[in-house]
Amino acid sequence: MRILLGGAALFALGVSLAGCGDAGVSGAKAAETAAAEPITAVGCPKAPQASCLTLVADGKTYDVTAAGIDMSRSVAVSVTGTPGPAGACGPTLTQARVEYTGLQCKR
Repeated sequence: MRILLGGAALFALGVSLAGCGDAGVSGAKAAETAAAEPITAVGCPKAPQASCLTLVADGKTYDVTAAGIDMSRSVAVSVTGTPGPAGACGPTLTQARVEYTGLQCKR
């Protein structure tokens, strides 16, 4: 009788632990979804290095070099994109869309 109860308890433990792995996967998927949310950075682009353009959003500096901002306009921009891998000047914004605001930036 003890063997049957012990076996049943072991089976129940195995079934309950099997469900724990699903929560970790769901949590990881939730983190990926949250990380893929678009970010909008608005302001005057800065060139900390010759080959870098950066903008600040929520206190974090993003590398927007690949966005193709026309610095000769000397106006503020609004860049919307998703966080990407780190670039030469910091984390990048991928699939970036640029809108020129018309507000003058200091040269």
